[in-house]
Amino acid sequence: MNRKQKFALGSFVIVAAVATLIYTAARETSAYFLTMDEYAAQARAHEGKPLRLAGRVTDGSVEWNPRTLDLAFQIQSIPPRPGTEEAEAIEVVVAEPAEPTATLTVTYNGILPDMFAEGRDVIVEGHVTDEVFVANTLLTTCPSKYEAEVTPDGYGAEADASGQLTSG
Repeated sequence: MNRKQKFALGSFVIVAAVATLIYTAARETSAYFLTMDEYAAQARAHEGKPLRLAGRVTDGSVEWNPRTLDLAFQIQSIPPRPGTEEAEAIEVVVAEPAEPTATLTVTYNGILPDMFAEGRDVIVEGHVTDEVFVANTLLTTCPSKYEAEVTPDGYGAEADASGQLTSG
């Protein structure tokens, strides 16, 4: 084998090794990102697969053990924000009683995030086993009190009737 052939073979081996490492890392860290509504529509299809799930902590469902750092709670769908087109469409359709919101039990072992509380939106990463979501990661989202209030005319609370922002 001459020098050019050795260089080409060595280059090919290095490129193949790097490509294999990238493919393996991407496959191991990839997870479907779903809302609770999307998950509930096909719950059995996601059993055992890595998932990232967004939902709201159900009131009265949090069980926290500070000694073992074990946390168990239920999540449900995040309702649409008032004043959005989605919320208005739901208000029109909700003439009949709404179906109960699907919930899912989540277990997590680790440090409790500061912003974690009942009624807060969370994102959990992990997998579903026997209809229980075993979370490896628990992230909280900012509460809605940090968002601008939407008035009936669709403007923020600081806007006057003409739509101009006013200085507070």
